Amino acid sequence: MLEGRKPLAMFQDAYPTQWLKDTLKRFDPVVRSGRLVRRIVDTPFTEAERALFPGFRKWRRVFFALPGEEWRIEAFLLVSKVSAKTGWNEALERMEGSLLGYEDWQNDWWIEHRAGLPESARGK
Repeated sequence: MLEGRKPLAMFQDAYPTQWLKDTLKRFDPVVRSGRLVRRIVDTPFTEAERALFPGFRKWRRVFFALPGEEWRIEAFLLVSKVSAKTGWNEALERMEGSLLGYEDWQNDWWIEHRAGLPESARGK
C-alpha cells in the first residue's frame, strides 16, 4: 500500500486478540503521518458466536486506505451487507477483490483456485 499499488487493506478477527492489537499498532506511524487512513468497524457477536468464542465480544474489522480511496471502505461494507442477505457468490468475491485493488486476472486466478482450498480458507 505504501508503494501505492494497493488502495485498501482489511484485517478481521474476534476481539480482543493480542495479535490484532500488535499488528495494528505497527500501522500507527503511517496513519499519524497521513499516508494511510484507518477505520475500525466493530460488530457485536450474536448469541451463537458468543457461545463459540468465549472470552471474545465482537468482530473487529480494521480498514486501511490510501488517502482519497476511503470510498472503498464504504463499498466493502456494502458488499458485506449484501452478502449477509444473499449469501456469498462469485460476483461479490470479484467485487471485494477489485475493491482491495486486485486486477481482473488476479481475481480470475483466485476464483479458479479457491475451490480447492479448505472451507475455512475460502472465507465468507
